[in-house]
Amino acid sequence: MHITYLLATSSNAIYDGKYGQHGRYHTYGQQSFVLDLIGTMSRAGHTVWLTIDDPSRFALTSTLRGMDSVTVTEEIDPSGKTDLILVDDVHDEMLMQFREHIPAFRIVHHAGRRSSDYLVARCERFLCMTENALSLQRRYLPRDRAVLVHQGVDLERFPAVLGKSRPRRPRVLLYCRLDSGREALLGQIIENIDREELLVYVAGEGPGFWQTSDRFGSEIILINHVPCQSIPNLLGEMDVVISLGRGAMEAMATGIPTLCAGHCYAGPITADNIASLMRYNLTGVGSDRDVSLVMTDIREALDTNRHGVRALAEARLSADAFMQSVSDLYAQISG
Repeated sequence: MHITYLLATSSNAIYDGKYGQHGRYHTYGQQSFVLDLIGTMSRAGHTVWLTIDDPSRFALTSTLRGMDSVTVTEEIDPSGKTDLILVDDVHDEMLMQFREHIPAFRIVHHAGRRSSDYLVARCERFLCMTENALSLQRRYLPRDRAVLVHQGVDLERFPAVLGKSRPRRPRVLLYCRLDSGREALLGQIIENIDREELLVYVAGEGPGFWQTSDRFGSEIILINHVPCQSIPNLLGEMDVVISLGRGAMEAMATGIPTLCAGHCYAGPITADNIASLMRYNLTGVGSDRDVSLVMTDIREALDTNRHGVRALAEARLSADAFMQSVSDLYAQISG
């Protein structure tokens, strides 16, 4: 299939214009999603034309240009061979350049954010990545237009790290942006971690960065930002990860026992609770686990079989499964 992927990058609008650094923007969940999905499409034999409004400001331009059958450009595909358009965060004008008979699927990153009237009329399907997003999008979309397609990570980009022995001082990574109230929960988690027993890393940008530095800087390793191309290397060095959303998915793909913490603390992600946690994108919404149990959860996680964690990611968190669902939807509408 010839797939055109549309993405606006010049203003980082999905993150309200935040997280700029020397002419580019930090890479978070949206960019990681794009990297994993396009890499998966490339390996599956699809031809991908990534049209972005400003390649120089997109931190992944050079990485994606190195992939087979992937073109990164400001222009639309001149060959006219596009079979399917995937519409990420874009200006309406980017999609208006295409003939209306070409099917377009809208990727929904923000569960409750309403698309423009033009996109609502133009896009055949809205790909909702959580049950919560599906419910919210169906408040204004026809039921058959909003569909549930769980997002996933590239299981090749995140190879399993299964055979590591436990160090004398196990390494725990807290991996999330330090804004939107998450910094308060993060502070409570750090307070309840034995920072002499464990070597604690915190990777995150936001208003809570300096607050975290002031309170815990001499007791932890605090990192402002790690580009998503480098995240597999960081995760591979960890013994336990505490994260949410794609951060949690990436850790589990690596085989690292993972605790869910975002809007609330939910503790270990397991086969028994992953379905309910995925309703709100592994953010812990609705969970009421006491943060004071975090050391108990970490010690149990250190004894968790990494093969089981990886197997759970393969079953529930695969970008290949996401792409297969997209292909199936395309086959349905194209007859």
